[in-house]
Amino acid sequence: MIHIFRTIIILLLILPSSCNNRQKSNNSVPLVDIEANIGKMEVLNLSEFTDSIKYVPLESKDNLPYGYTNDLVISGNLILISDMKVCLLYNIDGHLILKAGNIGRGPGEYPYITNIDLGKAGEIYLSDTEDLYEYRSDGQFTNKYINSILNESFYLSNWVLIGDSLLFGHVPNSTGQEENKALLVDKFGHIKHYYENYILFERDHRISSTLEDHAHISKFKENVFYKELFNDTLFYLSDQLDLLPVYAFKLGKYKASESARKTLSFEEIFKFISLNKVFQTENYLFLDLDFGDHFPAKRLTQKKPPAALFGAPLLDRYGLYNTRHALGVYDKRSGSLIFSKPTSTDNPLFTSGLYNDIDAGPRFFPQKQINDSTLVMWVNAEEFKNHIASDDFKNCVPKFPEKKRKLEELANKLSIFDNPILMFVTFKK
Repeated sequence: MIHIFRTIIILLLILPSSCNNRQKSNNSVPLVDIEANIGKMEVLNLSEFTDSIKYVPLESKDNLPYGYTNDLVISGNLILISDMKVCLLYNIDGHLILKAGNIGRGPGEYPYITNIDLGKAGEIYLSDTEDLYEYRSDGQFTNKYINSILNESFYLSNWVLIGDSLLFGHVPNSTGQEENKALLVDKFGHIKHYYENYILFERDHRISSTLEDHAHISKFKENVFYKELFNDTLFYLSDQLDLLPVYAFKLGKYKASESARKTLSFEEIFKFISLNKVFQTENYLFLDLDFGDHFPAKRLTQKKPPAALFGAPLLDRYGLYNTRHALGVYDKRSGSLIFSKPTSTDNPLFTSGLYNDIDAGPRFFPQKQINDSTLVMWVNAEEFKNHIASDDFKNCVPKFPEKKRKLEELANKLSIFDNPILMFVTFKK
């Protein structure tokens, strides 16, 4: 699901830049035909792809309450995670190292957190919708870069660090006529390169929306990859700082219409299918697709989102609290695309993703690229415990029964209020 929960309504002011356009076109890229394969749904087992799963519970502290996971970054032996209110640094085994900054208005304090990243030496970077904050690896605040995320020239809805001093970020097409879709800027907000937006349309007024804000930016083989929600192409950032196409995706009749794009109304958008994220390994692309009204499974008992949750009425009305996402697996070698068949169930950890026939744990649906062979998803502690207590878990006979028993032991140690459990999956080469 697109991160509906991170919605921040702001006024985006975008002006043209004078830098050189650094986007290149290339039609000779592989085409992944989603439209033609939308009905190819099979039970895809984790054991077909890996024999390596690692569960890492993130240490909890009573004085550091933690909520919904908004973002996670892993670099080397460090894990950085944020719920938009707190930013916590862990070692790779899940032991808490420190908390970076606090909510407030003083030095090193922030109003909220929209994006996070780690520098090469373990520096911590986080941003709100306007400013960038920098901390040393020991948590000491070092600098605040004012208006480096939002200023009179641009707004970056999400970004990643490039080297030690640059940010590559997505520019939302809030008017339908934005000149740039992405920018490369320094920490002070000075534009170094811009990347032209070729998808233009008429919109009656500027719209601030997580749908326009969304773009998936990931790293694979030391390259940065970029996929906009409403663009059919996956790009990578070359050493010459050009955006080059590497895969094209055909949604055909399932692609959002121009009228739906103009209004971004849920009634219109859910009639279509969108490709939200693309994860990579040596042999596969893993595609996170929001099927909208085409999702072939349902919750047996519809749940309502918590009343205190921002946008709860909309989430309830349109079923966003219940997953609509399916996982596509594209084999780079054969060019074939298959979807892991979703299940109608009340268990959110057994609905979508690769079936876990290894230890009977949660079905795996990647949420973050860690390195060239490892992907990770985070699991809410309460949902994890509920899964272990479910018939889905109890009735499963996995390939490694001893690993199933270890999951039961882990669940028994957890409280429903504990921090998330990270599920690392390393794929075969």
